[in-house]
Amino acid sequence: MSPSSTLDRKTPRHLWVVGILALLWYGSGAYTIVMAQTGRLPDLTADEAAYYAAQPLWFVVATDIALFAGLAAAMALLLRSRTATWLFALSLIAIVVTNVYDIAAATSRVLVSQGALIVTIIIAVIAVLALVYAWAMQKRAGLS
Repeated sequence: MSPSSTLDRKTPRHLWVVGILALLWYGSGAYTIVMAQTGRLPDLTADEAAYYAAQPLWFVVATDIALFAGLAAAMALLLRSRTATWLFALSLIAIVVTNVYDIAAATSRVLVSQGALIVTIIIAVIAVLALVYAWAMQKRAGLS
């Protein structure tokens, strides 16, 4: 094995940074949403508790797919697995589907709260950036 092939196999530092930040981001999101869905999130207002309690089961499952696919994608990224790209894509699709439905049903928090709108936009942008990063790393042969 030549020294250059050893260098090619070394994980770039930015992958560790992005992977760890993604793991923290999706992990905190999963914790927050699951706690809200179960009504155990501290400081959950009655209005927010009613919002989560009224969600249909398919919507809860789709939301959880978005969260846990993103969390699994972050772990896959840290393991340098090309599965990260597909999992980030699945997460993004679930995010889009749940938000489009929620807005169309006029039940979305973004319709009543500017803060919820900002957070939703941030979530979507981060999901797109994570997918683009994983795809770029896969193209550079950084993921196997």
